[in-house]
Amino acid sequence: MYTRIKFSAWSIIIFCSLLAIMTLNDGSKITVPVQPTLESSFYDSTYKAYSSGAIQISGNFIITKTSFLQRLLIPTQFLEFDILSCLLLIVLSTIILKLLPHVHSQVLFKTDISRWIQYIGWSLMIFWVLDIVRIFFYAIPEIKKLTNNEFMFRRTGYLMFPLQFWLGIGIIWVSKLYKNAFRLKQEQELTI
Repeated sequence: MYTRIKFSAWSIIIFCSLLAIMTLNDGSKITVPVQPTLESSFYDSTYKAYSSGAIQISGNFIITKTSFLQRLLIPTQFLEFDILSCLLLIVLSTIILKLLPHVHSQVLFKTDISRWIQYIGWSLMIFWVLDIVRIFFYAIPEIKKLTNNEFMFRRTGYLMFPLQFWLGIGIIWVSKLYKNAFRLKQEQELTI
């Protein structure tokens, strides 16, 4: 199991690094999910009406000539897997590779790894904040500018539900538990 996890972590690091390099070097088009802005004539307009409901205009904006900054900061349609997601996975995989030798049952409480567990939690929370910042301060205004204020970036994922943030808090809590367990184990060994 140890070798499978190690292989998976290295695979993620290599895959994400290659994907990031290809994305940043490639000057071709990117596809971005959009929806009409409140000021747009397309806002609340119906594309197709049915007896059970209506389909409103929302869709994809294909940016054909992208800048380096757009490729770096605008999340793409492809499962919203972009440079920031790649960086997060690389950071988490690196931390997991650092932790892996210390999580076997024979050596679990030999060294204090709570600091590394905290790094995972803090990384998740920081990347969530960075994601929010790039959406609200770059992606939304940039798409509005490119579409003459008719469309804005539409996040199809979990922007408002802070899953990464709460997961980070949970992992930091686990690191505190590990630190307490490590300290109790050390005290127990001293008394014996």
